[in-house]
Amino acid sequence: MIAKTMEAQSILELINDIFPGYDIMSPTDYSAIVRSGITGEKLKAIIQLTGEKDLIARAIGINSSQLYKSYHAKRLPSQVTADLVETLRVFVRVVNIYNSVSLAKEWIHSQIPALGGQVPANILHTTDGRADVEQILRKLELGDYA
Repeated sequence: MIAKTMEAQSILELINDIFPGYDIMSPTDYSAIVRSGITGEKLKAIIQLTGEKDLIARAIGINSSQLYKSYHAKRLPSQVTADLVETLRVFVRVVNIYNSVSLAKEWIHSQIPALGGQVPANILHTTDGRADVEQILRKLELGDYA
């Protein structure tokens, strides 16, 4: 396996810094994060870190122009937190596969033949869409797609 680049490692570390003591890629820590919830302040930090305002807004079921209201939330609802963290985990996974934030963003916003020409960013807001993208990512990790 190719070693992670500094860029890919840094994005995961920076995201994990938002959740001290947790690794968002760990199933156990994922559950703990969802149970404890995400504050509006952390939501804002996630958006600033990823640069994916529209993707994150859609993941939590709002228009990107309404995000500023969520920045003041004491705690986002559990389902919103789960959707946000699941989308963030997909983002990190794509960064890890491509060892590049910019290539990951390009992939997330491109039509993917293995998804029937769909754009991952357009389907990540649904559970089924995330599952479809995760399936493609597993195949990429195994080398099934070039």
